[in-house]
Amino acid sequence: MTPLVGWGFGGASFTRRDVATEHARLGEPVWGPAALLRDLELRLGLPPVVEAVSARVPRWATRINSLASPDAFYAASFRVDPIGTAQTLLAWRDALVEGGWNGSAIPGGGERLEALWSIETHDSEPLPLGNADRLARVERELQGAPERFYSRLTLVEERGVWPARWQQIFDRLETLGTTFEQACPELPGALAETDLGLLQRLLRNEGHKDGIPRAVRGDGTLLFLRGETPTELGELIAAMLAADPRETDTLIVRCLDPAPLESAFARHGAPLQGHESQSVWRPAAQILALALELAFEPRDPYRVLELLTLPVGPFRGPMGAILAKAVARQPGTGGQEWQRRKDEARTTVRDSHAHRQMAEGKSEEAATKLAEAHAAERMQRVAEWLETEGAGPDGASRERLLEITSRVQKWLQPRAAPGARGGASPETYRAAYAQAKDFGEALRNHHADVLGREEAQQLFDTVARRTQSHALSLEQAGRRAHVDHPSAVLTSASTVVFWNYTSGAEHRPPPLPWNAQEEQALLAAGVAFVDRARLLAVEADAWRRGVLAARERVVFVVPRSHKGQATAPHPMWDEITARLGISENPTAISWLLREAPTLLREGGGGLAQVAPLAALALPDARAVWEVPADALADGGGRAGRASPPAIEVEPALPEGSKAVKHARGSSATALQTLTSCPLAWVLEHRANLRFGAVAKVAGGALLNGNLSHRLVEELFRAGAFELDEPSFLARVDATLETLIQTEGATLLLSGAAFERNQLCAQIRRAMRSLHRYLREAGFRIAAVEEPVVVQSNLGSPHGRLDVRLTDESGQDAVLDLKWGASTYRKLLESGRAIQLAVYTRALGSGGARAENARVPPAAYYAISCAQVLTSDPRMKAPRTLAGISLAETWLRVEKTQAAVLRSLERGRVPVANTRRSLPLLEELRVPESEWAHHYQAEREAPCEYCAFATLCGRAWEDLR
Repeated sequence: MTPLVGWGFGGASFTRRDVATEHARLGEPVWGPAALLRDLELRLGLPPVVEAVSARVPRWATRINSLASPDAFYAASFRVDPIGTAQTLLAWRDALVEGGWNGSAIPGGGERLEALWSIETHDSEPLPLGNADRLARVERELQGAPERFYSRLTLVEERGVWPARWQQIFDRLETLGTTFEQACPELPGALAETDLGLLQRLLRNEGHKDGIPRAVRGDGTLLFLRGETPTELGELIAAMLAADPRETDTLIVRCLDPAPLESAFARHGAPLQGHESQSVWRPAAQILALALELAFEPRDPYRVLELLTLPVGPFRGPMGAILAKAVARQPGTGGQEWQRRKDEARTTVRDSHAHRQMAEGKSEEAATKLAEAHAAERMQRVAEWLETEGAGPDGASRERLLEITSRVQKWLQPRAAPGARGGASPETYRAAYAQAKDFGEALRNHHADVLGREEAQQLFDTVARRTQSHALSLEQAGRRAHVDHPSAVLTSASTVVFWNYTSGAEHRPPPLPWNAQEEQALLAAGVAFVDRARLLAVEADAWRRGVLAARERVVFVVPRSHKGQATAPHPMWDEITARLGISENPTAISWLLREAPTLLREGGGGLAQVAPLAALALPDARAVWEVPADALADGGGRAGRASPPAIEVEPALPEGSKAVKHARGSSATALQTLTSCPLAWVLEHRANLRFGAVAKVAGGALLNGNLSHRLVEELFRAGAFELDEPSFLARVDATLETLIQTEGATLLLSGAAFERNQLCAQIRRAMRSLHRYLREAGFRIAAVEEPVVVQSNLGSPHGRLDVRLTDESGQDAVLDLKWGASTYRKLLESGRAIQLAVYTRALGSGGARAENARVPPAAYYAISCAQVLTSDPRMKAPRTLAGISLAETWLRVEKTQAAVLRSLERGRVPVANTRRSLPLLEELRVPESEWAHHYQAEREAPCEYCAFATLCGRAWEDLR
């Protein structure tokens, strides 16, 4: 066997060893160092490393901890960061072993080397083998090898730059009869009279010859392409290669992130080279990380949501979606919404499973029994994963963390089996299972019995979290050759493209931690390190070899930014400009440099065939959508889906028609939307558009308002409003603390202390003011969250009263709790308080359909400023606002609603606030003389909290 071995051969290579046939030959493998090491182990009969490598760092940390050297140079760091310190010291130790250290004391080495020797020889559990230990094992076993393994070994990099342990292995192989050769690639290069030929002569340090140009001329053989992003450069390169008749003999050095180039090849119909995304954030790999995060209190609601909505997680499907809604509305677990959604999730899972079982032929009784068991198992999973009490500030025991890790492994194991179905490929689950297994090994070998949140996360990130591959594109026949680093290039190509030729693509050897005295002591003990200058020279030679491999053209592709970060050209570009004398001749750079935007605008500039296309104009934001009326009917024409029950509509609509009907049970909020922006109402209540729960986690004013509502509800149920003020405030404090734990857990996260303290003081002040107001005005709370329905000419809008009050005579009043004040003050003053109008209409006297029906008083209570906002003096507020009555507001709403429904019956859906939109009443063809008797929202009001701006066009109107 005659292997070819090089540092760059861990992946794709460009060697073409048999130039005559251009075919690979049996017995001539192309290996990187890892493959050579494994082959040596196989030939020596050495078993693979069975013990988890993830145990190395924690076991090394355990050894350091048990050594208990308070005066060691690393002691202070170890006390603060045991895992990080152990990881660094272990890396130093491995580098010493790779350099030839056999574990003995280093005479004259000083305090640090002596400390490492003490750790190495400390009587403790043996350390799992790392790569350096495997090298040492191979070297020892080779001493007794009776015969040679390879007839010839060809090295790309000279033996002198390999680590000392490798050099000793090479010496022993040579003693056994292996012949060593240095790879000498034949790279004929470009014609001497071209720009590329000039650069190649200079890189080879060849002297000048008469008749050959001494400076670049801009002949196109040497190009430096710049662009703003890799995307536009990928488009240009794909077009350039597609137009090049020599495209089959093109080599692409994919320095960084080939995804934009792969996408461009796909758009141009060129064969794909194959690309894998390397990431530690694959969904299945997050299951253990999230489970560990949630093992500690306070639980982060955002992490709870991530676990619930993980596409390959333990709660995928309806259960996760339903519970996610609870966490989004009331951040936390265990609160009112959480319990309600749990019941809903249980019912949904049970009914769905029963339906599947009956579809498979089981009887209703058997299906029901199986469904109950299945739902119970799923709810038990919720309890174990999300409701078990977490560890406090003192940390979690190792046994508890091992239990969580075991639970994750148990869930992953059946899904990792070949052929298993679980939302992702078995390979994805296998990687996650291996990660959980590694973390379990690390925990068992950790020296601490209790780990805090940060310590557990650090241990996971250090020893368990691993990069996973995901194929973004598959290699196709006829694809252009590619390598990830020019060290894998050993033959020539017509064109060499350096893709993403930016700083950071080069390999830089890590700095040595040892000072001159320590290095001398190590050298005397037989431990040698390769000079970093030689390693940098080898790296530079590899990049030069990539340029020398081109026979006709080299293209350097350099984006100015990559993934939002500014980039700089590769360091070799400085050498190129210096050798060509470009820095002394500014005009010359213009002969080599091409700007991608300019080339794309000019049709390729001779480099490629590019047909510039005018950007498609964004469509106009419409004033009215024309929709078939049947599509707007209840159910929207969707077969097989339950439709909200219809109610009667105004007789002005044709009897028996499929008119758009306002659904019975439509909320007061929906009524406001319908009469403010009909399109928003149609999208939400007819198209049933919804947005993801994670994007709407309650925060800010929404969270504050929700907590305040719930606080009033709990205080009322406990009878707290009947207590004296000191007792009442004590109950406020205790109840609010409990609610924050279960329904406002985002306020318990790190960094939220100031916000939480401010909010608690604000809510406490508001509750005290509310308590005083009720007593001074002679009101008491009769009900909270009370469902009401109002009868009207247009149906039965419903809602829930935040608070229903009664006075001493038994008369009702409405108090609607809000967080802010300014918006609701304006609604009252302008006669647009629709919610209050609905609620008062619902509580009105028996003649609910009569225009002169008596309605009770109502007010908003603004919690943020502890103010009662009302335009009705019967509320006995400190101040009464000027504004029309709520009864008049309701009459106006009814008229506008009737006009909207007539428009929808014709299939015309008005849009509230685009540039082409008319005022709603004008669009509805209401005579201007009647506007004063109709409800019309302020022009900007419907858009303030609307989620459909990208659909109606308002979001991108300014981009036209």
